[in-house]
This record gives sequence, structure tokens and C-alpha cells, in this order.
Amino acid sequence: MNDRTPAAGAHRPPVSSAPPAVPVAGARTLRRSALWAGLLFLPATASVWIAAVATERGGRCLTYGACGDVPGPLFQATLVVAGAAWLAALTTPGGAPPSRARWAALWTLVAAELSFLSLVLGHYTG
Repeated sequence: MNDRTPAAGAHRPPVSSAPPAVPVAGARTLRRSALWAGLLFLPATASVWIAAVATERGGRCLTYGACGDVPGPLFQATLVVAGAAWLAALTTPGGAPPSRARWAALWTLVAAELSFLSLVLGHYTG
């Protein structure tokens, strides 16, 4: 459409594309923290289980079935809450600072995991 070349002195603005959205440091920190909290949950559960079974009461629980009474739905509820909070914290968009709800999801994840670990400990030693 415009086949003419610009005159020697005419200034042509450089063609630039918008730079890609750089992740905000807070969003990156939140995602990294949530990722590590979720990934370390299984080793933490195994460590708590080994520590609980290593006690006298835990060994009796494992051998004879004389375990503490912790209802199964309570175990499941903490796992569901932890899973939902993990997803909420991991899906933080990278181009904007994370909202307070995302940070609350991270701390809910940590609290749910600690609750689950204390339930495992209580089941084998209680």
C-alpha cells in the first residue's frame, strides 16, 4: 500500500513489540513456596510416621492394632483442604502481584499439612 521509501531526513519510529510480562517477585515467591510445601508433604508424612512407629505406643499400634481413635473423615478433610489450597496458591498469575487470598491459601496449605501430620502422630501414639 505504501511503496514509497521515506525521505532521507524523515524519522521512522522503531517497530517494537511489547516486552513479555516479567513475573512479579511476590508471585514467583508464592508459587515457589507453595510448590515446595506441596512436594515436601510426602517426605514429611513418612518422617512423622517413622517417628511415631518408633515409639513404644506406635510399635504396639502397628503390631497389635491398639491405635488412637482418629476419625477417617478428619484425615480426608485435611487432605482435601490442603489440595485445594495448594492449587489456589500455585495458580497465581505471574504478571501481577499475588492477592491476599493467594497468600492466605499458602498459609492454609501449611496449616492443613501440619494438622494432617499431627493427626498421623496422634493416631499412632495416642
